[in-house]
Amino acid sequence: MDLERAYRVLGVTATASAHAIKQAHRKLVRRWHPDLYQTGTVEHSEATQMTRLINEAYSAISYAPLRYRSGFSTATSHSAESQQGSSTMRTETASDSPLPRLDKLEFWVRFICGALFGLFVAADVAISTMSDFTKSSVSLGLICCALAAAAFGLLSARYGDRFWHWIFQGWLRWIF
Repeated sequence: MDLERAYRVLGVTATASAHAIKQAHRKLVRRWHPDLYQTGTVEHSEATQMTRLINEAYSAISYAPLRYRSGFSTATSHSAESQQGSSTMRTETASDSPLPRLDKLEFWVRFICGALFGLFVAADVAISTMSDFTKSSVSLGLICCALAAAAFGLLSARYGDRFWHWIFQGWLRWIF
């Protein structure tokens, strides 16, 4: 399922926060859950198909708010409405409307946590490998710490939970 269709199925915009997407998913699943209808009826089969469609849409965009791309666009009107000739709504792009404050806050929290983790890892490596404290080795260590902090911060902000899963899986393999 493409992202534009997934956003339309859930009824959220491309700039919606992860919380808004999850709430929309829960609301739709509550509405279309097959257990609410008698088994073997047309309503039950329709609810089963809608639940499957809603779950596919949610799995397609579950990481979408963490991408922070500026060129992503989505049509806010349904394709059926445009085929019938009814009035279509304007197509919005992420560059037309600014990201919600929650997404910016989420980006910076992830960046700062990743940068601090990178700083600690680089400082640990620099201290453990440094045999003599010359001026050049200290300045090289500080530069490496700053680069590692920036790299970890950007990777954490860009990839989110996938980055942390990768880090901790590798860390646990290295320890054990």
